[in-house]
Amino acid sequence: MQSFSREILEDILIEVVNIERATYKETDDFRNRLKKDFEDGWRKIIVDLKYNSFMDSTFLGSLITSLKTVSKLGGDLRIAGVSGDTKAIFEFTGTSRVFKIFKNREAAINSFKI
Repeated sequence: MQSFSREILEDILIEVVNIERATYKETDDFRNRLKKDFEDGWRKIIVDLKYNSFMDSTFLGSLITSLKTVSKLGGDLRIAGVSGDTKAIFEFTGTSRVFKIFKNREAAINSFKI
């Protein structure tokens, strides 16, 4: 399985992190992937972390940077499927207040439709 995959649902792009541990090793690839998404015109993006149980500060930083970028473009990046140590990292760093975080992908998708 690839480290990352994409799914499209109408005008929503879902970036799935298919790795258990997201670290500095994967950060550049993921950041570039999101950058291309923005360049391609995507403004509603969900990062699905259901397969992820840990992320380091570098990977988290790439999510924060991407959120800032898409916000400046008039869009939003939402997080879905956070659990385990990943959930603790979002809470410990205070970024759980920065991101819109949803229990699962369906809830994140529905939040864009409101």
